[in-house]
Amino acid sequence: MFRVTTIAGRISACRSRLGLRALHSSKAGCGLLSSLLQTATSKDPITSQWFGQPAHATHPELVGKGETTPGISQNEYDQRRRRLAESLPDGSLAFAFSSQMHFVSPHVFHEFRQDSDLFYLTGWNEPESVAVIQKAPLAERGYTMTMFVRPKAPETELWEGPRSGLEAAVSVFGADEAWPICDFARHATRLVTDAHASGAGGWGVYADLDGEHGMTRSSQCDKLRHILQRAQAGSHVHRLTSLVQRSRLIKSPAEIRLMREAGRVSGAAFTAVMRACRPGLSEATLQSTFEYASRQALVDAGSATADLSALTRPAYVPVFAAGEHALCMHYVLNNGPLRDGDLVLADAGAEYAAYASDITRTFPVSGRFSEPQRDLYSAVLNVQEQMIRLCHASSGYSLNEIHRSSTSALITELKQIGFHTSERDVETRLYPHHVAHYLGLDVHDTVDMARSQVLKPNMVVTIEPGLYVPYDDRFPKAFRGIGIRIEDNIVVGRSEAETENLSTSAPKSIADIERCMAR
Repeated sequence: MFRVTTIAGRISACRSRLGLRALHSSKAGCGLLSSLLQTATSKDPITSQWFGQPAHATHPELVGKGETTPGISQNEYDQRRRRLAESLPDGSLAFAFSSQMHFVSPHVFHEFRQDSDLFYLTGWNEPESVAVIQKAPLAERGYTMTMFVRPKAPETELWEGPRSGLEAAVSVFGADEAWPICDFARHATRLVTDAHASGAGGWGVYADLDGEHGMTRSSQCDKLRHILQRAQAGSHVHRLTSLVQRSRLIKSPAEIRLMREAGRVSGAAFTAVMRACRPGLSEATLQSTFEYASRQALVDAGSATADLSALTRPAYVPVFAAGEHALCMHYVLNNGPLRDGDLVLADAGAEYAAYASDITRTFPVSGRFSEPQRDLYSAVLNVQEQMIRLCHASSGYSLNEIHRSSTSALITELKQIGFHTSERDVETRLYPHHVAHYLGLDVHDTVDMARSQVLKPNMVVTIEPGLYVPYDDRFPKAFRGIGIRIEDNIVVGRSEAETENLSTSAPKSIADIERCMAR
């Protein structure tokens, strides 16, 4: 089932109950599909790229054969959808909605960033889109997927760039059917009505209709909400993201390879930042150095013909906090001066092929730590290394238990350098944040997954103890105004020997930092 308005003459003859997947199964269908794609890829040089994102056909240096997105195969996306379908009652529908475009001012937009659940299930990277996955035990894959996307529109694409269109939703992204997004309400009504009428025991609609964690939802969410109200199906509605996040929590080998590269790229950028750092520069200069060096690391790593820098961008708004700015956990103004004698706390990470890194390093502006800085840094580093050694399944620890251990270990370290402080002071003043969170497509990944669950192999977590000494007479004067955090990205192993640190290329020991910064 498909309808394409931009090549109406050729498509109108094909408005039937056949989906594009059915077209693939016959020689005539293949020929027809080929002609459709040839029409969509006009000779107009501005719209000659007919996908709205890199694909193997247009960017073989970025997307390998058999891959839907860089590093992730078509088969892996199918397996993700199968796992989701297997977790649903028969006949149930799962609606995954795209993110919206966000605007700085009229006609000036932010770079688009796809909803992580939709991306995880499909690899599709355009706004105004919905994927509907229905559990169907009799179907070849155990499910069917219908996608609602923006159709090809050469006149619009002339201004806004190429779209993937309905054909690619089927041929590249694995949909069984594809319809224009403007038809979503009509077809969603049919899907919900048919599922409701089937009377399958325990069927449900799985969708995230309300914005959470500061996220705004697609306008299509309201349409589905009204459809469900009219169908009196409210009691059958459940949240989708918790089911998807359970799958996202455990990373595949392909995902870990991408996250390993994100760590390598970020490590190269941290090295460049440390080498560039000197008194008199601005925090903003370090931020721009990090972003440039992240891309440059993918130019230098590529072959003579492959520049992979298009695969990276900042994973989040970074922290480059010099001096007392480091006492603010998420200082992101990054507009202060670098002064001799101060430390810089840099919390930054590159995204690589949609997967995030999240690394923090603290280093001296001058290139050498003072004695108080050295003592406090060593205390944090000792604790961090102890906590990393707990990041394996055989330890039986959860992230919450690792956090409690980090608090106790910091109290011990602080006593050795002259602090006489209570556990309450450590938890509320000196170390007020959690030691860890999950990492993946999002920086704070799978936020619905409790940090109280025992670690499992191939979870990826951060370990980031810190100390932030305020100007307070309760704490030794030599340390006041110093903020230090050290953060690495860890793949949980079955045993300690199988645990992997993805961010080792970012200098971390005092000796390595001072060697990197030596002039």
